[in-house]
Parts: sequence; structure tokens; C-alpha cells
Amino acid sequence: MASQCAVAVSGISLDCCPPLRSSTWRSQQELSSCVKRNVLCKYSVAPQKQSSSSVDEGNIEGGGLTPMSIGAAAVNALFSYEPFFKFAAGQARSMIIKRGAEIGYPWGPELAKLRTHDWSEELKRAQNKHIEYPAYYLKPFHAYEYGNLSWDAAWEVELAAKSVHANTFDPEKKRLDPKGDEELRNSYHRTMLPMLTKTPQAIVDIGCSTGLSTYGLHEVFPSAHIVGVDLSPYFISVANYRQRERGQSKSVQFLHAAGEYTGLPSGAYDLVSLCLVCHELPRPATKQIIEEAHRLLKPGGALAIMEMNPYSPYLQNMVKNVFAFTAFKATEPYFDDYRTFGIEKAIEERGFTFPAQRECSPRHRTIVAHKK
Repeated sequence: MASQCAVAVSGISLDCCPPLRSSTWRSQQELSSCVKRNVLCKYSVAPQKQSSSSVDEGNIEGGGLTPMSIGAAAVNALFSYEPFFKFAAGQARSMIIKRGAEIGYPWGPELAKLRTHDWSEELKRAQNKHIEYPAYYLKPFHAYEYGNLSWDAAWEVELAAKSVHANTFDPEKKRLDPKGDEELRNSYHRTMLPMLTKTPQAIVDIGCSTGLSTYGLHEVFPSAHIVGVDLSPYFISVANYRQRERGQSKSVQFLHAAGEYTGLPSGAYDLVSLCLVCHELPRPATKQIIEEAHRLLKPGGALAIMEMNPYSPYLQNMVKNVFAFTAFKATEPYFDDYRTFGIEKAIEERGFTFPAQRECSPRHRTIVAHKK
């Protein structure tokens, strides 16, 4: 019997298991047209406002035992055993590297180039030494023993994103697209734009990593001033390095800070964006970042989120598949906290309009809400 597994970095699973079919899936052609028309597809359940009785503290699964909750509990127990976690994480990373070669992005040459640079000086310029890292950020993450607080994570994140998102728009897993990651981010922007009430001139990109999402926003809003914020000084160091490679832009800057407490001025921004961030956070941290976004935004400013869609049949089926879900948890320890979190309610309760949502891939959604 063929092995079945799925791994994830920055937001979506990399599958080598047979397609997780569902009777609700439409054809790829119909799905593609739905995405292109920027309409809310029927997979994205919960576009309407939910009553408080239907969501208990934001838990979209509600009380009681379900197949998904039982499977999740079993997998979580398995990952509490450290030797198993290390084994699964190592397997996950190996598979992502292998896919990079398959799509024409071999890791070796790029990593060799990055390792020749003097990163100690980059780190000195980027790092805010007064930051105290929260406990959740100090745990193994994305198959790295030191999580995002490591050079390996910072050097490899862009290559991993290309590998992981190569089949994002092909639920049947018949085709790998080297530009899948780029298309996913473009789809986020296409679905976001019609939901904004004005063109932003000042933007904060929380959880910017090495700048992929920040420069994506810069391409869409070239006249806007954009601040990319990340808690990893290693990521910010690479972001600054990449910025010099691109050509210094005065309208883009990177800041080493926590998304929960950026230190940026209150009421000064038109848009706060979180691209593939919330699934990487425990629920209290997500709530704190929503609070911080509200503080940063001007009245009428927008909070935009691109994330995995827990209502999609694909992700729901993955959770029921113990092989796929086990491998996924190897790199995404906080996925359950995100998956069961009714983020729409949390956003509204903080003083935003109830979020509008649209599908931006078969597995992702775009969420936009405006500060009241």
C-alpha cells in the first residue's frame, strides 16, 4: 500500500497521498472560474453572521465529540512524544526539499549562495534586542528545532513556499505549478481589492516573514508606504538583504517586532494585512493581533487576512485522514487552534464590521473587515 502523507509550511499541505475526494467538489474548471469571478464559493461556509449560540467562544466545531475532534486529539497526543515529533518533522522537511527540485527550484545552489553572506552584520542592524519572545514562539516549528528563530528557517522560507504551494490550485494533485505560490498571493490581492472601501496609502504587513507578502502588497499598492513586521530577527535580516537585491525602496521598510505589540503609531494606517499568519499562532496571540490591528487602523481602515479555509471540504477531509493530518501537524502545531477558532466573531467583537469572506483558492479564504 502506498504511503500517505502531507506536510505544510506557511499555510497549506504538500500532499503525496491519493486525492481526498468529496461529493461536494466541483470540477477544477468550475472552481477556477469561481475564483476568477471573485465570488464567494459554496465551499466557504459561514459567510453570514452567526448567532452567539452557534459559536462557543469562537469554536466552530461546538461541543461534543466529532470524528474531526477525536482524530485531532489522537494526533495531538502522538505529537506530545518528542521522538515522534522529530521523526515526522524530518520527514516533512525532506519531502518539501524533494518537491522543490521537482518544480525547478533546487535548494542547494540558493542556500549555498545565502550562506556566503555576512549575516552577523545583517542581524545587528535588524534585531531589536529588547524584545521578549512569547513562549509559543520558542517551540520547534515548521520542522526546525528553533522554529523561526534560526537562519535555516529564514534562508529556506521562500523556497519552501514555492514547494508547498505548487499544487494549491489543483485539488486532484495531477499538476505541480512552479508559480503556485505567486498565484496564491495574487489571488489574495484580487479577492481583497473589491472588498476594500478605499485605496490604502499606509499599510502594515504583520508576519511578513522575509518580505514575500510585503512586496506583493507593494506591487498592488505602489504608492503606499508599507511596513513589514515580523518577530524573527532572522527573517527581517533576510528581508533587508532581499530589499537591497531588488533595489532599495523608500516606501517599504521592515521592522523586528511582535505582531501583538508593534510599537507603531495608533490610528495611522489604512490597511493591516496578515498573509498566512493566523494558523501559525495560538488563539490568544491571534486575538491580541486583532486588537493591535484595531489600534493601528484609522476609522474605516481594513483588516485583511488570507488563510487556510477550515470550512473547505479539502481541509475537513484532511483532518479525518489520520495519515495526512499526522504529517501536517509535524510542521503546524497550532493548526487546531486556528481550525476551531471562529475568527469572524472575534474580529467583530473587537469593533470591526462582520467580516466579508471569499475563496482565493480551493483551500484558502480572504477575510476583510473594516474598523467601525
